[in-house]
Amino acid sequence: MGIDSMRVGGGRCPPFLVGGLLIACLMLICSWWTLSTENIELVRQIDELNEELKISAEERDQCVTLRGNLEQRYKHAEDEVATLHVRLEQQAEIKKKNDKLEDSINMCTSELDSLNKLDATKTATLETLRLEKETFNTQLDSKRDENKKLLKEIDQLKDELDKAKLTCNTTPQKKAAFIPQPARPVINKIQLDPVPVSAVKISLTGQRGLKYHGIPILPKDPPGAKRLSPRFSVTMLKGSDTFLLPQEKRRLSQK
Repeated sequence: MGIDSMRVGGGRCPPFLVGGLLIACLMLICSWWTLSTENIELVRQIDELNEELKISAEERDQCVTLRGNLEQRYKHAEDEVATLHVRLEQQAEIKKKNDKLEDSINMCTSELDSLNKLDATKTATLETLRLEKETFNTQLDSKRDENKKLLKEIDQLKDELDKAKLTCNTTPQKKAAFIPQPARPVINKIQLDPVPVSAVKISLTGQRGLKYHGIPILPKDPPGAKRLSPRFSVTMLKGSDTFLLPQEKRRLSQK
């Protein structure tokens, strides 16, 4: 009814109404177009934001994993630093021990040098002692040979002495006949007082038998005359071979 009342002249629409409707349609179309384009742009931005969110989530996961790796590496580095500190302390102790060992090695080398020098001196002294021993052994052998020769000579002298004793015991009267008579008279023992043994001093070994037999000694030769020792005497019978040995040496030296 309202539309019909608006009609003018037999039910026709007025032109301004059609123009208004057209303008409204155009405005609606323009607004729809703008809204659709804005909606498309917003959808596109939403998609981009979703993509960026996915990328950021992936990056966040990567950062988390990287952080975990860095924390592990940091812990590993701390462990390595601790081990390095321990190694440094051990190296310092080893260096101290090495210094002590070097000092002990130097002392040992010095002691070894001194021992080598001492060994050299000992070897030299041992060599000299060995040479001296060899010389002493040669001298001892020569002395032994000389002693053997002297013992043989002593045995010969003993044999000669035994033979002389036998000849003296068998023919005393014959030897007494050859004794020269003194020019002056002999004074007998009865005519003289006994002389003490301590008062008699004998310088010649050949006259000792007279002293020990109790016969007084009256020198017949003038004072200062040279008296030779007899070859055989009674005192030789009382001594051992040690007394005959210097006598024989003296006799050999006189020859």
